[in-house]
This record gives sequence, structure tokens and C-alpha cells, in this order.
Amino acid sequence: MKGRLSLLAPYAVALLVVGSALLLTLLLQPLLEPSIFLLFFAAVAVSSWYGGMKIGLLATALSTKDDSRVPILLSSALLENNPNDFISFVLDLSKCQQEEQLRLIINAVPVQISYVDAEQRFRFNNKGYEDWFGLPASEIYGKHIKEILGESVYQSILPYIEAVLSGEQVTYETSLPHKDGTNHYLNVTYVPQFGEQKKVKGFVALITDITLYKLAEATLKQSEKRLRTLTEKVRVIPWEVNATTGNFTYVGPQTVEILGYPLSDWYTDNFWSKHIHPEDREWAVQYCQESSLSLNNYEFEYRMLATDGRVVWLYDIVTVVRDENGPQLLHGFIIDISDRKQAEQEREQLLEREQAARADAETANRMKDEFLATLSHELRTPLNAILGWTQLLRSRKFNETTTVRALETVERNTRSLAQLIEDVLDVSRIIRGTLHLKIHRVKLVPLVEATIDTVSPAAQAKEIRITCRFEPELGVVIGDSNRLQQIVWNLLSNAVKFTPKGGRIDVQLDCIESYVQIRVSDTGAGIAAEYLPYVFDRFCQADSSSTRSHGGLGLGLAIVRHLVELHGGTVSAESLGIGQGATFIVNLPMKALYVEANTAELLSSFVDAQESNDYLPSLDGLRVLIVDDEADARHLLTTILGQYGAQVMAAGSVCEALLALQQFHPHILVSDIGMPQEDGYTLIRKVRTLPTDQGGKIPAVALTAYAKAEDRAQALLAGFQLHVSKPVNPTELAAVVANLTGRI
Repeated sequence: MKGRLSLLAPYAVALLVVGSALLLTLLLQPLLEPSIFLLFFAAVAVSSWYGGMKIGLLATALSTKDDSRVPILLSSALLENNPNDFISFVLDLSKCQQEEQLRLIINAVPVQISYVDAEQRFRFNNKGYEDWFGLPASEIYGKHIKEILGESVYQSILPYIEAVLSGEQVTYETSLPHKDGTNHYLNVTYVPQFGEQKKVKGFVALITDITLYKLAEATLKQSEKRLRTLTEKVRVIPWEVNATTGNFTYVGPQTVEILGYPLSDWYTDNFWSKHIHPEDREWAVQYCQESSLSLNNYEFEYRMLATDGRVVWLYDIVTVVRDENGPQLLHGFIIDISDRKQAEQEREQLLEREQAARADAETANRMKDEFLATLSHELRTPLNAILGWTQLLRSRKFNETTTVRALETVERNTRSLAQLIEDVLDVSRIIRGTLHLKIHRVKLVPLVEATIDTVSPAAQAKEIRITCRFEPELGVVIGDSNRLQQIVWNLLSNAVKFTPKGGRIDVQLDCIESYVQIRVSDTGAGIAAEYLPYVFDRFCQADSSSTRSHGGLGLGLAIVRHLVELHGGTVSAESLGIGQGATFIVNLPMKALYVEANTAELLSSFVDAQESNDYLPSLDGLRVLIVDDEADARHLLTTILGQYGAQVMAAGSVCEALLALQQFHPHILVSDIGMPQEDGYTLIRKVRTLPTDQGGKIPAVALTAYAKAEDRAQALLAGFQLHVSKPVNPTELAAVVANLTGRI
């Protein structure tokens, strides 16, 4: 029974204290009007203290008097050492206390708050709103919005005011002048207050100054823009790799632009190592593995191949994350340094070219000095004999034998002097580009035989035997008979000069595959291996000293080379070394052969009299691609070749030429060398990398103002078939084009 009483005791206490509070409230109601429910609060507190939370809640329910509501703040907290005990309190927020506490809170929040009635007049402002305008509440209260904000600002926000007075909650951003004279960015929210029949009585304006936020946002955007611009400019790829597997776990999207591979490809096994440049692959992978074991940070440069085959130079910055088991994670940045590497290579190439040009200039100056010394010697030697014998013949009487010998000496030295002068003039014409051909139909066999007859006396004087082997069905060629004879004469004269007494000279004339070959071999002094590449250079002699064994200016072979190239051919020299003789080989394209309709017809001379006029080749239907950065040069070449029937397309740069090559499908390419950005050498190298069906083996002529021997060698090594110096004769240009394309 005692147990039951102890269980019911808390409920009895709750009923007792609530009843007492009700009785006292009724008795003391006039005195408790401001806070009529304070006694009930005490009853709830006593019940909670005595019986716990459940009894406190029961007392709260019993204290409910009617349907009226009183704003309170109710709070409870368990005691730390005794979970069965707790502390509770109730705060009455009604009337004066409520207003005072509410104003304290409203003034404390960092938001401007005002209340505006339906007539658009201020009825309440917190301190933040007053501080914004620098006006006390008394000067704002009751004023119309327009009076406080001004006409222009009022008109800008009027649509939002009308919207909230129609019952909508409105939020917008605007810029308004502050009392400090600057414009501030504001976030404004209007909340309507509804009265009876849902009619809007007014609205609450919540205004937040977001100026600092806007400035920070603008600064952030500007920083992001600068960072994005910087990232795009330096072309950086962030990445991360699992050190245990070697596979990428993250790659930045910049790699698609820089290297072209889809991002998904980077996450496959060994992708990175497979696409490193073959020359860098082994050392780069080994360096990365070894460095990751011993270093926390390292950097290195290497090359990768892009999807389009480009070689991309990369600079890799690596950070190693490790634990007790070793490297676990690698991450870093890959920077595209191709532009920097290209600039470095261009500087190195420029330095090499400058050094080569300086060396070439020094060599050229030395060769010219040697040439002038040789020229002086070679001119004075025959002049000495001519002048000496002439004076003797005028002043004395000699017997017939002596007189004949004297006249022969004068004649021989006069011819020698004339040849020296002619060689110098020819070289001058070559340098100026004014040495031209007169094209005819020429029989090579009688021409070569006549030339052999010319040098035979000199050969017989040295007991040199000349043997000949000519292919009988050789026919005739298109060329300048005088210049062709000059070519053969120079080669034979050199052979006689450098062949010792009792030696032998072999002359062969054959059709070999696609060309006609003139071959002159001797058993003479031979050519040293180091001199062989320069044997056709102007002013160049293997021995230019004062003790040299043979005379001459060293111009003959340079003239031979130029004349052969004007005919669309090539010339080369072979020798096993000093004392083992030399062989000179002239190749004229088979397409330069003219096959006569009547093979039995004989020509009375080297040149058919009826064909004595310059031969005009036909280029009808031939597609020619001209490349020159000078518009006047393109127009001139187009006009020249067009008059011979060719279809000509002109390009002003390497890029345009490569595009024209694919669209125009030319039969032959004629290109300038010196052009800005990319020169003719670059063009021909790119062309030679193309497949045959895309023009990779197209015949090509370097037509350029660079006329030095080294320029010719560089053009031929780059991939041109012929090197023709400017200015060029129109007929010669047409003949060269016709020769290389098989039109004559």
C-alpha cells in the first residue's frame, strides 16, 4: 500500500500546486495583470522539481486556462552527475519584456530591418537601418519611402514594392548610395504582412549589405581569370599516379589540347611510357623509377609523341608521397615547353649558321686571295712568253726553225691566255646569272670525237693514250653544242694535265637506264678523299701553293658543273686517292634525248642548220607549282611558263604550297629558297616525307638568288633535283622544267 501511495504522490503534488496557483491567480488577478501566468509557471517548476519531467508536463497541461497563447521560452538541461535530475526554466516573452528583448535582438543582427505600411510609410526601423542613412528613428518614422530614398532610387525599386504590396515575397539585388558617398551592393527581401481577408497591411524589408561579398566575388573571378590565362599560356597538366602500379589516377583535361589523347587513354596500363619519344623512353622511365625511390621531389625534361605525330617537349615536376613501405603516390605538373625548346634550337641553329657563315667567309676570302695570286701567275706566265718572243722577233733575225718555234710558242700561250680570260668571264656570267644556253639538236658522238681531236696533240706530246667506247645508237640530244663541247673539253684537258707521261685516258658514251652518260677516266694524279667534295667549287684547288705542279685557275670544273646543271644533268667525281687516277661522270637525263624519225639521216655538223633557232619546248598540259614569297617573282614565273603552255599555280609560303600540292597535283615544283618563317629547304623536306601518291617524289627545282657552291649542295641534299640561280633565262627555265618532266 505504501508503494502505491509513493507512486501517486507526485501526481497529487501536481494537482495541489496547480490548484493553488489557480486560486491565487483568481484572488490576485488585478495585481498580476501584466504577467497573469507567473503563478502557473511556479506550479510547473515545483511539480517538475518534485516529480520529474513527466509530472512537469502534466502540470503544464493542467495550467492551460483557455485558448489564449503566451509567448514563452522553455528550456531544460540534465544534470551531468545525475541523469535522473534536470534543471528547467520558462521565460515570458509577452508584452513589454517581449518588445524589449525583440528590439535587442533586431538591433544586434547585421541586417537592416524596417517595417513599411500599405501607404509606403516607415513604421519601424532597426538601428542598422538608421545608421545606413545617418538619420534617427524619429526622422524616418512616418515618412514615405520616396522621401528617404529619393526619386531616382524609389523609381528603380517601385516594381518590387508594388509586387510585395500585391502579396508576393520579393528578393532582389541593387546598388544604392551610402551616406559615405559610395555605392553599396544590397540584397533586399520584402515579406508581406497579411491582415483580415488576406489583405496586405504592410511589409517587412530585410536588407543585407553585400558590398564586401561582391568585391570578393569580383576579385575571385579576376584571380580565376588570371590563373586560367596563366594556366592556358604555360599549358600545364596536373596529374597523379599510383606509385605501386604505375597507373594514372588523375590527369588534367589540358592534356587533350596539348597531346590530343582522350583522358580515358591515360588510365590504361603503361600509357605514359608507351607514348614517350623512342629516343627518350628508356632513360626517362628509369630516371623516374630511380628518383622516386630516393628523392621527395625531382624534375626532368623529355619528349612525347602527340596523336598527330608531333614531337612535344615536356617539363615534369614530380612530388613523391611515401610511407614506411616506400613511395605510394606520385603527383605533379607536366608543362609544355615546346615553344621554349624550339626557340633554343633556333638560337643554336642561328649560332651554328653564324659560325659556319664566318668560317665560310674566312675560307672564301682565303680562296679568293689564293685565286688572285694564281690568276696573276697564270696571266703573267703566257704574257711573259708572248711579250718575250715578240720583242725578240722584232729586234733580231732568227733562222726558220727558231722562228717557227717562236711563233708556235706565241700562239700556244695566246690560246692559253684567251682560255684563262674566257674562264674568268664565264664565272662572272655564272655569278651574275647571265650565262645562257642556245638550245639546238646536237649529236653527242661527233661532238665528243671532235673534242678528243682538239686535245690529242697535247696528249700525244705526253705519250698519253686515249681510248674511246661509244654506244652506236645514241642519237641526238637537245642542248647548247658549244657549251656541251666546253664540258667535254674541260674534262679531257684536266685528264691530260694531271695524267703523267705514258698514261691512259678512257672516254665512254652510253645510255644507262634513264640518262645519257659521258664518262672520262684517267690514270693520273688522283684526288685526295678530303678534297673530293669540293672539287667542283669555284676558286678551289687541291694545291694552290707556289710549288704546285700544274697550272690553271681552278675554274674549269666549277664551269662544268654549272653547264651540266643548265642542261638538266648532274656531274660527279670519283677517285681512290692520290696517285690512283680519277673519273668524272656527266649524266644528262634520257628525257633530254631527241629521237629522230629517220635514223639513217646524217647531220653534216653538230647542229642541224635547219634547227639553228633556239629550241622552244612545249609544256602543254603540264601542271607547275611555283613557290616564292615575292609577288612580282610569282607573276613573272607564271607568265614565263604559261607562254610555253604550262598550267601554273603560285603559292606565297610553305603552308600554301603544301595545300596546293594536295589540291593542284602538280607535275613539278619550282621553289624559291629564301622565304620568311619557313624557307625552301623546309618545304622540300616536308614534301619528301609525303607518300608518293601525295607528291612525295615530285621533281623539284630550287630557283634562288643563293648561287654559292654551298647553297647548291644544301639544296641537293635537302631534296631538290636541280639548283638554278636567279636571274634565269625564260628559255632555260622552260628547258629545265621540260627536261625534269620528260617533255623533251
